[in-house]
Amino acid sequence: MSTDLIRDDLFQQVLLSPLAEGADELHILTGYASASFAMFHILEAREHLKRDFSIRLNIGMTGSDGMHLRAHQAYVAAASAVSGAWLRIAYAPTGISDHSKLYVWLRGGIPIKAWFGSANYSATAFGVDGTRRETMVSIDAEAAWRLLRSSATGFVPADGPDVFSQVEIYEVLEQEVRGRVTGTKPLTHAELTGRPQISLPLVQRTKNPGEVHNAGAGLNWGQRGSRRRAEAYIPVPATVARSGFFPHRGIPFAVHADDGATLFLTVAQDGDKALHSVPDNADIGLWFRHRLGIPGDAFVTTRDLHRYGATEAVFTALDDGSYFLSF
Repeated sequence: MSTDLIRDDLFQQVLLSPLAEGADELHILTGYASASFAMFHILEAREHLKRDFSIRLNIGMTGSDGMHLRAHQAYVAAASAVSGAWLRIAYAPTGISDHSKLYVWLRGGIPIKAWFGSANYSATAFGVDGTRRETMVSIDAEAAWRLLRSSATGFVPADGPDVFSQVEIYEVLEQEVRGRVTGTKPLTHAELTGRPQISLPLVQRTKNPGEVHNAGAGLNWGQRGSRRRAEAYIPVPATVARSGFFPHRGIPFAVHADDGATLFLTVAQDGDKALHSVPDNADIGLWFRHRLGIPGDAFVTTRDLHRYGATEAVFTALDDGSYFLSF
């Protein structure tokens, strides 16, 4: 059994390099995790390594700590966004907790690589967005696989019918006072008082002020050539791009919309001048068209926005690193 210790470049060594050896499935047992980081991980492999793989994410501390409603909504949305069997998530049920951080890679159903250590499945722990140091050690893959399967027995699928009865999913009502919830629901404006907020324009501000963007830009980005017609982006003015309101370019973040939907966006394009949806840039375009009551492949007009009654999207920063979108 290997006992190689690593502290540097954990993301590359633990979460990407096994793909070069043909690994196609990653099973994780972690105390805590991040839906946005799962999205980042999958997109990094797709974009830079041209590889798809499956993740089975088991979150162990929900049994004692519960799960915040917004985090649960983000996990379900992430699994849905990457579709199929690529991302499956399960929680430890109430009364069972596991603080382990165990990562087991499989190739064709056979365990080939495993790591154990201190890093939760998050951007901070794996050095993507912070300077915190963690330590991981490579261990025997078969033994790790047996341990992980045994430990995750009885975990509750995040998208299963029993999740609200077997896991304490809660919202913070005020100053750490928690209230259990029994189903999903959108945030309310009363919960957003005093939080940082910005408005992003959905119409032009310079060339044709107040008019929707032409084909190939903004909500009509996909209305050209062979692109999917629903593709879109939200323009980000330079002042907002420089403000640090959103994460760095390429880092996905969860967005909870005022209709209950959850999307994943990322800062994109030269000058950080746009918000794209990931993993599919048609997601945001379809969402706006649904709200406007027009077909998913339709050209968005200025009249559509005026009829709806809004020409901007309002983002509010939430304390867990996600955002609320009002439109």
